[in-house]
Amino acid sequence: MLPLWKRTNVKREEAVRSPNCAGENLCDAAATCPLRSWQWWPGLCLALALLYVALPYGQLAGIIYPVATVIAAAGIAAAAYHRQRLFRPAAWMLVAAALALAAIGHGIWYWLDLRGLEPFPSSADMFYLAVYPLFMAALWVLRCQSDRDDGALSDALIVGTSAAVIAWALLIAPYINDPNLSLSQLLVSAAYPVADLVLLPLVLRLVFLQQTRILAHLFLLLGMLAYLTADLLYAHGNLVGWYTPGGFTDGLWLVAYALFAAAAWHPSAALEPFVHASNAELSRRRLFVLGVASVLVPAIILLTAERDTEIVRVGAIATIVLLLLVMHRMDGLLKETHRQSEALERLSRLDPLTGAANRRQLSNDLAREMARAERTGAPLGLAFLDLDHFKEFNDTYSHSAGDALLQDLVTAWRERMRPNDVLSRFGGEEFVVVLPDADMEGASQVVERLRQSVPQNRTCSAGLAVFQPGESADALIHRADQALYAAKDAGRNRLVCA
Repeated sequence: MLPLWKRTNVKREEAVRSPNCAGENLCDAAATCPLRSWQWWPGLCLALALLYVALPYGQLAGIIYPVATVIAAAGIAAAAYHRQRLFRPAAWMLVAAALALAAIGHGIWYWLDLRGLEPFPSSADMFYLAVYPLFMAALWVLRCQSDRDDGALSDALIVGTSAAVIAWALLIAPYINDPNLSLSQLLVSAAYPVADLVLLPLVLRLVFLQQTRILAHLFLLLGMLAYLTADLLYAHGNLVGWYTPGGFTDGLWLVAYALFAAAAWHPSAALEPFVHASNAELSRRRLFVLGVASVLVPAIILLTAERDTEIVRVGAIATIVLLLLVMHRMDGLLKETHRQSEALERLSRLDPLTGAANRRQLSNDLAREMARAERTGAPLGLAFLDLDHFKEFNDTYSHSAGDALLQDLVTAWRERMRPNDVLSRFGGEEFVVVLPDADMEGASQVVERLRQSVPQNRTCSAGLAVFQPGESADALIHRADQALYAAKDAGRNRLVCA
């Protein structure tokens, strides 16, 4: 943002409960809560903004600007300090500090304006430019604690790159080509649109992540967009010559300050944003935004090719960057798709509680080992194991204790199985072990090791069968199951061989 007065010689995501409105949806909090701080703080700032625009520009209107900024900064700081359970209070303190610096800059420029001075650059510019790093830090801190961001940063960079080309063509290049500007004037004049361009991807990232529809973050985003819009309008107005102090553009900054205050005091500021979507999800709305951003740069090249070769070169470089960003985005989507595919494959093969193979995987493993046994003549054993009195254990110690016992059981058994043995959960407390290259004696030794390693001094019964050539999988499982029933009928805590 360039100074706000008389610088005509320079060109430039789930419905949740509100903590303050019990029983109401946060999206409706504004309508259901009584008049509170989140309304009168921004209301006061907005009233001052309207008063500033309505008054003819002069000393009275000029003093309103730093006063309104101080009020907004104090209100946000008070929210960050006094509100309980505010999400990321450090982010709001950064916003308050940014507005405090802006207020100092406004005060310096007001003092210069009273004396009829219009230096550029001035000491006020130092404070105006210091606002941007604090805004950037606040937006970065105000992110959800998820390792997924739905590709939001990559998408924001794609849009930001296109915006950079437009800013270069409309705002930065004219400064560079202006021979009347000194080096310091050139650097400061270009610093404002450059700072806006760095801030824009962080704003867009938070926009893309807004799937929980937290009103406080919506106010903050609208405020940031209003701030950036005012910056761009001011810079363009100074270039073309239509900007005058005290008008709509200056008032738009005050509107941004009011929205910041509303965001800090709204009840939903206590909530943490949550990313509902997967990294692989690319909504039609976002795809449209990315498509428009990708088309803008070639469009600028076409429009300026005959009259400005420098912009053409910049546009060509940006086009390459855009293509690389799009490729990176697509690569991320493919990686996420593969990761989800692998996760689904694992879920289709494993028991979710114990991590042992499920019945579907048992069928595949058993069919493979039976085919190998038929082909090579190698022995193949299959054992049914069942925890004794597991229902009574659950009734005594709770089902969560029973789940923990099953998990510990699988861990203990895996340590005592041979590398090629396959453990599957057949259902409830019943397990099946496929024992390749094991005859009756060898399989019995493995099963006995398993029976002796049941956690918490529990016992189990087992039935063992050895594959016979030409036998079906159902027949083999049935013989082992019948042997298990025989072990139970004989008093449990034993192995019976079919």
